[in-house]
Amino acid sequence: MVRNPYQNERNAHPNQDFFHSTIFKLTDIQTYRSLSEQEVREINYVTKKRALRYVACAEKEWLYPERHLPTIHWNKLGNGLLLMPEPREIHMGGEVLIGYKGGRSEAWNEYGHRPWQKDYKDEKRLAEESRTLERFKAEWSVIQGPEYRGTSFQFHHDHNGPYVVSDKLHQHFLELARRYKRR
Repeated sequence: MVRNPYQNERNAHPNQDFFHSTIFKLTDIQTYRSLSEQEVREINYVTKKRALRYVACAEKEWLYPERHLPTIHWNKLGNGLLLMPEPREIHMGGEVLIGYKGGRSEAWNEYGHRPWQKDYKDEKRLAEESRTLERFKAEWSVIQGPEYRGTSFQFHHDHNGPYVVSDKLHQHFLELARRYKRR
């Protein structure tokens, strides 16, 4: 979904097996996130609605974030992008190869498919995701500006605040967004 936010979220996604082993790159997890007060209220509302039993807070008023929201429809919170990670931190790829003592090895693609499964190398899906991810990065840059909304532990971040792209890269994304808009 994050590589192609334009797809119908109700359609089937690759490898929807919730009970298989998982491996991931820890440095890709976005840990720093800069939120506005309104976004905090929206996330608190989602947290409250998903709570199974209790919610707690320091101030009684904080128990009612919906009082400050223009809508309680989740798909409209944050203009539909509230829970979306910073797309400029997302990259293509994700194949994992592991070698063990004795020569045995294992491999997974970014969706957990194994080499013998038919969707392991789905070039058509990867090309589509690459195009849509680049488009979304450009559109996001128009909305968000040069300052990243969230960052991971990639090598180019100092974690003393939000990462800000160079003016040249930001202008590149803005030009891409203009091209996509004309289509």
